[in-house]
Amino acid sequence: MESHSNSGGARTKLDLLYHEVLGEVAGLVGRLESATQILDAAQKQMQTMNEAQQALPQQLSRHLTTTIETAAKPINQHAQHAIQTMLDDTSTRLDQLARNAAQYASIALRSARRMALIALVVGGAAGILGGLLAGLALGQILIY
Repeated sequence: MESHSNSGGARTKLDLLYHEVLGEVAGLVGRLESATQILDAAQKQMQTMNEAQQALPQQLSRHLTTTIETAAKPINQHAQHAIQTMLDDTSTRLDQLARNAAQYASIALRSARRMALIALVVGGAAGILGGLLAGLALGQILIY
């Protein structure tokens, strides 16, 4: 009987040991499943972050393009306004210069006409005087 109780006691101890080992294995399996779930969640999060990082250069490029266009538009408008103002001033000055040049040309034309008239009068008078003197000289030669 003692062998029977001994074998029953050994069996109970073995069962207890099995239960303890199975409990530890079940605990380890539970922890492994939990760790696997955490790793899966971390992997999904890393994949999401990776996708976001891959999309980031395109988003940054679009944002920079928009920002540059937004910043460049007022600068471009200001530059165009400044150039237009400068061109208007230059045009006004050139128009005034053209008017002055036309005025000076008109004065020069009148002066040239006056000089031509004076030259004609002086030339004509000199011709008449020269003719008279030549006539007098010829008359003197012929008379004497």
